[in-house]
Amino acid sequence: MSSAGSNLAVQTSKDVKTGRLALPPTSVVYWLRLGFGALSGAVYNLIGFNQGGVALGTLALISVGIGIYAVSILVVKNVLGYGPEELKGPNKHVTIGLGSYVIWMVFTTILLNTVLNPHPSPS
Repeated sequence: MSSAGSNLAVQTSKDVKTGRLALPPTSVVYWLRLGFGALSGAVYNLIGFNQGGVALGTLALISVGIGIYAVSILVVKNVLGYGPEELKGPNKHVTIGLGSYVIWMVFTTILLNTVLNPHPSPS
């Protein structure tokens, strides 16, 4: 039983995984914003802002959306520590995932409003 070679490989410091995900920072920010969009739609419905009529409900959804989006910006900058170098642009911490955030916020709001309030209120 002789072995022709060794199966040992040298592991460099770049091969060692850190505690972060293997996704690029832009993808992490995109998926984070998508989750925050769904969260904002859920918060809007669970707090009950949809009971005040169309005009007041729309204003409340915009307010909740802006507030939670501001929290997501703080998470990207301060918690994840992504800056212009990682995201490849000076304002990318604000703009990446904005469209998906709005779409998922509206989608979750409509879906939960339909499930939680199946019968429209009498006018």
